[in-house]
Amino acid sequence: MLQPVELYSALGKADQNNFFQELQKIYDSLPQTTCAGCATCCNWGSPPAFFIEYLNMYKYLRDNLKDKWTEFLEKSTEYYYLELVDPKQKCPFLNSDNKCSIYPVRPFTCRSFGLLSKEDFETGDRGLQQLAKKYWEDYGIKIADELVNSELPWCDKVVSDRGSYIPKVDLAGLAVQIAKLDYTFFPQELVDQEGTLLSYPAHLMNTVLGTGARARKIKVMKEFSDFGTKNLLSTFIEKARTFQF
Repeated sequence: MLQPVELYSALGKADQNNFFQELQKIYDSLPQTTCAGCATCCNWGSPPAFFIEYLNMYKYLRDNLKDKWTEFLEKSTEYYYLELVDPKQKCPFLNSDNKCSIYPVRPFTCRSFGLLSKEDFETGDRGLQQLAKKYWEDYGIKIADELVNSELPWCDKVVSDRGSYIPKVDLAGLAVQIAKLDYTFFPQELVDQEGTLLSYPAHLMNTVLGTGARARKIKVMKEFSDFGTKNLLSTFIEKARTFQF
């Protein structure tokens, strides 16, 4: 989304307007939950987050996890470029103990998972059928069938301290409140079309590697799809490693 200089300006604006406190209030309106810790949802991929949530995560990484910067940059770069062609990719912030490394600033999508009843839960497929067709016809890139056909199952392992599920309309209303915080940084039309709703790795790569990151993505995907190699990806990982939060 934004280059570093613009990002720092956005962080300052969010602080001045108490947006992080507003975001936390929305988070706090959700019930407290516990789960089995199976990490099925985390292994399925990195969930979408609004820009204000990305700023919140970025600030947390900068201020609390300096010793993890290189690791997260490497994993996020690989995830960003290979998520559609390598079924082994999982959320870059999932650690070896199946725990979330950025749990205090996890996005609304993560916080609300498991809070819908089975009746309200929409089948969690990735919606990749049309995208897979386009990538094959336009670039000769095959999106892995395992990804195209996979579905995130409804989770019955999340336990809410309120002892009940949340109506879908209520969760949607909270998501809208978060989206409105993005209006300060981007045109409302873009936000309403979910243009600022990206995975944390995608947000981070737009900051670290610039807007050209998407243009380079096809070449990296093509190399991995055709040969299973990561030579071009390695050059971008090396560049990402030098980034300073």
